[in-house]
Amino acid sequence: MGTQGQHTVPVSFVLGASGTTGQALVEELRIGAEAQGGRVIAHLREGSPRTPDLVQQFEGCGAEVLISPFETPALKAALRDLRPSHLFILHGTTRRRARAEGIQGDPYKLVDLALTQVALAACEGLTNLPRVLYLSAQGTRLRARSPYFRARFEAEECVRASGLPYTIARAPLIHSTNRSDPRPAESLGGSALGLLAGTLRTVGCKQRAAHIAPIQPAELARGMIHAAFNYTTLSRVLEAGELRDERPIHRADPIPATRRDDARH
Repeated sequence: MGTQGQHTVPVSFVLGASGTTGQALVEELRIGAEAQGGRVIAHLREGSPRTPDLVQQFEGCGAEVLISPFETPALKAALRDLRPSHLFILHGTTRRRARAEGIQGDPYKLVDLALTQVALAACEGLTNLPRVLYLSAQGTRLRARSPYFRARFEAEECVRASGLPYTIARAPLIHSTNRSDPRPAESLGGSALGLLAGTLRTVGCKQRAAHIAPIQPAELARGMIHAAFNYTTLSRVLEAGELRDERPIHRADPIPATRRDDARH
């Protein structure tokens, strides 16, 4: 595998940009890029019916768009050409969406895990290695009962074994009213957790509240960006509290610049 090349400006490549969190991430990255002069590239799958609208949305906020198959050869060619400093891996699915797309078998193994493996395989042999931010989920662990969390843990293990500089972000329930695919159960769960978190804050249990409260896509996007551009979060798994706007300063604050730091950190 290659080396962690020097980048004068950050180049962020977002896989899974079509999702609610991916869209928020592209927009938040562009806000930072305007100040730093960096590039933000949103990847969209070839043939998706949502692509035309998303191209207009992303280009409207100043991001670049790459439309290609989500396959190792196509991604490898794109990564070689674009030389990103940061690779954000955000893709995922639900059983409902998988049925609608005709996916047979375990959707979490075939999408959440398999596409992570595709993305990591595309990085093999690159001269300049990107720093990876992998979006996982709170509750992910080795012996989880849920197939979703087991697939996520396997994906995390692939990231850890990849040899790439990485940070894993285990997000709490992502609560949004602007999803393209309605999720009534998730909406109800988010409301209930929000009420419980509010009660916990009232009685002084702020740390527990930060752990269980749902998170909005824009806030999660800001947390992921903060994590991806900090040297202190390398090779770490960040839990919910460290991804919020009110995150613990002593865990994720950047260290003073050194020669090890470049646009990747």
